[in-house]
Amino acid sequence: MHNLLTDPLIRFNRSAHGRIEASLPEVYAALMRDDVEAFPALRPHQRHAWHAFLAQLGAIAIHRANLSEPPQVAEEWCRIIRGLTPDYTDDEPWQLVVDDITKPAFMQPHARSKDREQDYKSTVATPDELDMLITSKNHDLKSAVAARANFDDWIFALITLQTMEGFSGAGNYGISRMNGGLGSRPAFSLAPFVGGPGAHVRRDIIALLEYLPTLLSEYPMTDGGEALLWTVPWDGTQAEALLLNQLDPLYIEVCRRIRLRFKADGPLNGVRTSSRAARIEGKELKGRTGDPWTPANTSREGLPLTLASGGFTYKRVKEYLIDWERPPLLRPTRSEQDSSAPMRLVARGMVRGQGKTEGYHERSIAVRHQLKMAMLSSGGTQDLGSIAETRIEEVGTVQRILSHAIQVFAARGDSDKVSPEGRTLARPWLNRLDGLVDARFFEDLQDEFEAPNSEREGVHNRWLMHVVDHARGLLHDAADSLPCPAIHRYKAEVNAVGLFEGRLRGGSGLPFLFDQQEKEVEI
Repeated sequence: MHNLLTDPLIRFNRSAHGRIEASLPEVYAALMRDDVEAFPALRPHQRHAWHAFLAQLGAIAIHRANLSEPPQVAEEWCRIIRGLTPDYTDDEPWQLVVDDITKPAFMQPHARSKDREQDYKSTVATPDELDMLITSKNHDLKSAVAARANFDDWIFALITLQTMEGFSGAGNYGISRMNGGLGSRPAFSLAPFVGGPGAHVRRDIIALLEYLPTLLSEYPMTDGGEALLWTVPWDGTQAEALLLNQLDPLYIEVCRRIRLRFKADGPLNGVRTSSRAARIEGKELKGRTGDPWTPANTSREGLPLTLASGGFTYKRVKEYLIDWERPPLLRPTRSEQDSSAPMRLVARGMVRGQGKTEGYHERSIAVRHQLKMAMLSSGGTQDLGSIAETRIEEVGTVQRILSHAIQVFAARGDSDKVSPEGRTLARPWLNRLDGLVDARFFEDLQDEFEAPNSEREGVHNRWLMHVVDHARGLLHDAADSLPCPAIHRYKAEVNAVGLFEGRLRGGSGLPFLFDQQEKEVEI
């Protein structure tokens, strides 16, 4: 009932033809043409879950059909996806609703006996109630608000729950591709610089197919193993926990026992139950499953990244890009290595906490050819990392000096009377400077990375002078904005500016920047 392979259950926008409804194979065909502008039902925090599902399913189907490249037409996509579930003549694994609990439904594992029907007592009224989002922070969403949900709302919620969820109380275990129940499944990949969701999906499918031999050699998984885990019966027992060596390298997992139903009066809803163990035996794995989108910590036995609060700041991205093992999809494919075309680094992730979510984060960074090629090896970006680290340290120096100057202004120009309250007053301007640096950090960084050695110092110093100029402007803005008695304002501003300029030129500041500037003036 409501078959993803044949029924138009998924809405998407086309730039030239407005909104249409399509089956899953028709969505794939449109994606391969890069004819999809957006999925209107897709929430921001669901983007990677949907993208990864499409890429993994597409790569699995192509690999098992022995095709050399992704199909272009819906009929072929339907054939190879259906070919993954040959034992189900009625397409049960692709139906949103299957009344027989001993048969799978889409992203809904089945029971071994109809007696297990009695386990499913907890109702799910809306897809929002089902989704992994625990609170509305940073999302402007509330749980259980989509009372008039469409079928694709349920599809996206199911995929997000089953492939992204962490531990959420006794009997509610999380996914295997995560370091601990409070971890996350962040995603980093390269994407074509020009194009929409389809160009990115097609690129990652091709990259996954290239990565398969490496994945099989590095992890104890099985080519042709269990791939669509909702097609494996599950009653929630410890004895049923799957081992990594039973799984296909690109397996699409499920972590919860849930079934969708139609109420007697029509609306779709769900019923769910708990489990006594995780679906995949992952306690010792700690998320080390070869997830092709997630960086690994080489200094901590290859544990996958758990995204920290604050998201993808320039400091964090630099750390993940340089200091962590880059995931396969953050490396260029063979065809991308042969092309000088720029690409985009796309980073996505949800920050999880105890009983809450702390925000969804996403960032897109332009990647030029030289940096793209440097991503091929772990040592390729060490030069970039050294440049970035120097820049981060120098921004920190400018921020400390700016903070001190604002504190002096807040103390009415008396440097002996700066206080913790002054540091608090300075924080908004430090954040603004950080934001200005962040907005262009990687673009400016690549300018220096690409420059000949003889020109790097000049490129670097011009960038740094721009940072200083921004800080200088923010100091004047702070002096105009912060309260200060009129009788003290002139002294406060003169002393704050004097301290700012003096410390920049002092031994603990950036004297080399001004020494060079003065030499140029003398010439």
